[in-house]
Amino acid sequence: MHHLLSSIPIHDISSTTLGISVVLCGILTYTVAKMFGFGSRNEFPVEGRTVVITGGSDGMGKAVACQLSEKGANVVIVARTLKKLQVSIEGVKALAANPVKQKFHYISADLTDPAECERVINEVTEWNNGIPPDVVWCCAGYCNPGYFIDTPVQTLKDQMDTVYWTAANTAHATLRKWLVPVRPSQQTPTPRRHLIFTCSTLAFVPIAGYGPYSPAKAAIRSLSDTLSQEVEMYNGSRISKTRHEAPAADVKIHTVFPMGILSPGFDNEQKMKPELTKKLEEADKPQSPNEVAKISIKALERGDYLITTMFVGHVMKGTALGPSPRNSMVLDTLTSWFSNLVFLHIIPDLRKTARNWGFKNGPPAPPS
Repeated sequence: MHHLLSSIPIHDISSTTLGISVVLCGILTYTVAKMFGFGSRNEFPVEGRTVVITGGSDGMGKAVACQLSEKGANVVIVARTLKKLQVSIEGVKALAANPVKQKFHYISADLTDPAECERVINEVTEWNNGIPPDVVWCCAGYCNPGYFIDTPVQTLKDQMDTVYWTAANTAHATLRKWLVPVRPSQQTPTPRRHLIFTCSTLAFVPIAGYGPYSPAKAAIRSLSDTLSQEVEMYNGSRISKTRHEAPAADVKIHTVFPMGILSPGFDNEQKMKPELTKKLEEADKPQSPNEVAKISIKALERGDYLITTMFVGHVMKGTALGPSPRNSMVLDTLTSWFSNLVFLHIIPDLRKTARNWGFKNGPPAPPS
């Protein structure tokens, strides 16, 4: 073997081939390191910072609140039901990394009302010694599945209110507080602020039976993409040498796309969900709120923009990336190529399954 290798002239190894190999190796190493967070700084530090979590009294929102409390954050949870808030905040406090230094608060509010969202942000700012919150994470909302024509129009409106408008109203109030121009003489070093939406993989791949819910989640994804561009205008104003006034801190937008999350809300959803829908989403293995929160926070610490929490979700995101900013140019491109090949089969299969269901069972019975 040594004789054979030594007989190959060194100059036969193309410098171009060697260069390409080095580049590909570097890209692969960078991608793996980025994916697992090796050698990268924490892009989402929360110790000593103030975090507002809507929908924070149960489910994913409560899990997020608990885990950020463990990381040293000052936590404010927001929801409608006062009694649930009072119970939940005690559980969040109990997990504090530093109970002496950390602060906790809860606010009862109906976030479908934009005035209530402004009240929440103003109350948090006053409670936080006049400083706006550093992080706002929108987790409020619930799913009311059903076939589109069997769903009352009022329910369709309610889903848009509780899913999209709670997030949009909260984002509007938050950004209006964050993006107020400040004179250079009044500027102090302020860490980047984060606005986080909670969406659903249904915004990537809609499924029959989610007609009342999926459009509201798709609207959140569209709003997130829009704001990810708009905030860069304000961020850019902060580094302009000719500026006079600019916001106090950079802002970054993120969106989390979970699949099924085990919770009381999920149990109620299952009771209303059409059997065809359950058949179509067999690949969705629901995760615990703690698992979803942990994966999401880890992705935020990497600096990710669009965040999915399981392999099936990654594939769904890959086929629907469109014009959204990428977390990793290389990894997202490779995932997109793979996903688009996979969905050449999946999309026709979803339609075929629905057609066969109708052939076997007939149309659904009208609601009573």
